[in-house]
Amino acid sequence: MFKRNKKTNKEFIPTRQEIKESSKFSVKDLLGGNVLSKEVVIRQIPFLLFVTTAILLYIFNQYRGENVMRQIMSLEKRVREMRAESVSAAFDLQELSKQSEVTRMVTEQGLPLLEAKTPPYKIVMDE
Repeated sequence: MFKRNKKTNKEFIPTRQEIKESSKFSVKDLLGGNVLSKEVVIRQIPFLLFVTTAILLYIFNQYRGENVMRQIMSLEKRVREMRAESVSAAFDLQELSKQSEVTRMVTEQGLPLLEAKTPPYKIVMDE
């Protein structure tokens, strides 16, 4: 009884010919640069920009990670060298502070110091 008229905007419905033309990519179009002006490619530009940005961020992150690893390795090497130097200096200081070594150095330099014969004692004062 009542017929519904479907309103369609015919200018936005692609015809078969337009679909065929938009999906064809020839070598001539590729070399001539016409491929970049096709609507299919133009619609993909935001995605291509996203992928390019993601790749650049990946490259930057990898480069930065390698630099950080190089710094860590050089600092670890420096810590090992300083630790070895510290142990060596502590050993030398311990050897020099022995009573027999101090006595030997005093006699070698000819200083008029004598070794104490009695042990030290504590002086207590009454207030």
